[in-house]
Amino acid sequence: MLGRLADFFRLVWGLPYWNTRKAWFQLRHGRSRCPCQNPSDSGRAFETHCDACLHWDRPVRFVRVCPLLIQTKNGLRCAANTADVRPFWGQLVRYYGGTLAALYLAGALGVFVFLRIVGYPVSIVHVTWPGLWYRVPQARSWFYAEKSQRAFAAGQTSEGLLYLATAYEFDPANYGLGLTLAKNYQAGQPRASDQIFQRLRRDHRAQRDLTAQELFRALLARGDFDKIAELTHDEALADPTHANVWMRALLFATRQTRDDAPLHALLADQSPAASPWHQLIEIELLVRADRRREARAALDRLWPASAPAFTLFYRITLLTALGDTLAAQDLLVRDSGRLDLEARRTLRLEALAAAGATQLLQREIDALLGPRLTLALIKDLCAHLIRRPNQEIFAQLCAKVERDQLALNTESAGIWFTLLCTAGAIGDHTRLHAFVVSLKQASNTPFLALNAIESFFRSDRTTRRATGFLPILPLEINYALIERFSGPARTPAPAKKP
Repeated sequence: MLGRLADFFRLVWGLPYWNTRKAWFQLRHGRSRCPCQNPSDSGRAFETHCDACLHWDRPVRFVRVCPLLIQTKNGLRCAANTADVRPFWGQLVRYYGGTLAALYLAGALGVFVFLRIVGYPVSIVHVTWPGLWYRVPQARSWFYAEKSQRAFAAGQTSEGLLYLATAYEFDPANYGLGLTLAKNYQAGQPRASDQIFQRLRRDHRAQRDLTAQELFRALLARGDFDKIAELTHDEALADPTHANVWMRALLFATRQTRDDAPLHALLADQSPAASPWHQLIEIELLVRADRRREARAALDRLWPASAPAFTLFYRITLLTALGDTLAAQDLLVRDSGRLDLEARRTLRLEALAAAGATQLLQREIDALLGPRLTLALIKDLCAHLIRRPNQEIFAQLCAKVERDQLALNTESAGIWFTLLCTAGAIGDHTRLHAFVVSLKQASNTPFLALNAIESFFRSDRTTRRATGFLPILPLEINYALIERFSGPARTPAPAKKP
């Protein structure tokens, strides 16, 4: 046994050693002494002894290093003339390669068995074929993602977040995992959430629009208007498809921060993406400087036909805010084709309410509540009632909701939250509590967040912002609530040095 083991180690080092020496002998074209034949023999084939095998326990095993060694009637002899002695690199490749392949397969099998015992859904092909190694961390990611879902379903939020973070760590290219983790981090770990969002925007260009929208909602829920202003400024230039939405969000955010720097930066930008907004920004800056007469005159200037649709929405809104509701309604009627139904409805209700046209407003409400309710209509009416509380109209809306038997499901949950917040905003505490009870019963959980929402609307809201207390709502509702419950006045940001 010891002799076999010794010959094994002689094979391991002998393959590269003797092949190298014989290769050098061939390179020298016989000018050096043959490294393996006995120099006292003739040097002819089948007559010459092999000195290289003499120290082996069983010399015949040397044939694994050099196939020229053969058994003759006179014993082991070299089958080549001295000049023909040559290396056999194929022997080295076969033995070394076979051994490495065997070790590799054994190791891969061990890894596969271990991963399957743990529970990772991997295939033996994923473990053994290098081209599919990337599937192994993906499988581990899937494993932890499943554990995360089960933990969240069991109400174990901290454990679910830990599993989710581990899943994303194993598969950072998984956009869905990253987005879910960023959204779950936004409340407890906002800095980590923002970092993941920025990573998603950088690494997943095809989903940039969706990522920006989700980041915007996360920042809005936290009331981080400084970052919203930065985000919306960038997206208004980078995303022309949704530039109208981003510009409105930019105006909204800078009104909350009282920082006009992003608007000045956009006004100074002469790029094709920024130019269509210059006229609107100039008017907005006049309003913020309390130069209302100049702003009103600027609204009557000629606007290019190619101006973005939001410029029309802005002009009608500003005319209403400046008290010229007739001009606002005339403009709405004249150019209504450029706005969608929800925008027209929002502007019409606000203009009638601002003008104090109670009867016309009631007729408008009656006409809207005549057909069967739609989720979009409920949203628009609630946004209007949050800005201009009216308990009679809200009671009329709630009665219509009851008659139409609006379902409470995943699709309509946001509208039910909207009705809840509207009840709180107009001070209808009876319906506020009723909505809280209904939502808790529908969810079959304590839903403690609803208690915080109800407490917010029952408390002194002048010292607190609406952000952070509200569930996910339609964007227009979020705008209305934040405008209505903006908290204490914020100190304007200091001017930035050029």
